[in-house]
Amino acid sequence: MPVTTNIDALINSLEAKLNDATKQFIALEVASALLGPIKVRIHNDGLAGDGSEIGTYSNAYLKERQRKYNRTADSKVILSLTRQMENDFSVQAVGNNSYGLGYNNSENYKKAVWNDNRFGHIVYALTKEEEQIATEIAKDALINAITK
Repeated sequence: MPVTTNIDALINSLEAKLNDATKQFIALEVASALLGPIKVRIHNDGLAGDGSEIGTYSNAYLKERQRKYNRTADSKVILSLTRQMENDFSVQAVGNNSYGLGYNNSENYKKAVWNDNRFGHIVYALTKEEEQIATEIAKDALINAITK
């Protein structure tokens, strides 16, 4: 005896609910939630995407940071001197249909790439924990989108 279902209609309904606006909303939710923790990790804690320290300042540079910018004696690189980079790091539209994290000022982007190369880390990559958070937020947003 053949069994009939409405699975095709259900799938079509789900696909319709996952339109571009929903995809944009999910990407915006993820980017917005991760902005703060990533800023703290990089610009306060001095940690790269792999969880290791970004690097250490040379003694000469550390003294200059202290003297000229009233910064601490901690030699851990935190990618923060004038706070320009960390203040510019924000949620950004990526094309017309998604969101991510990045810079408004192209010079700050260039500094970020330079620091990746300089210290041998991908500083702005997501940590394993941040990836898990992003997955959970995306899952929750997706469930909310298809159940409304």
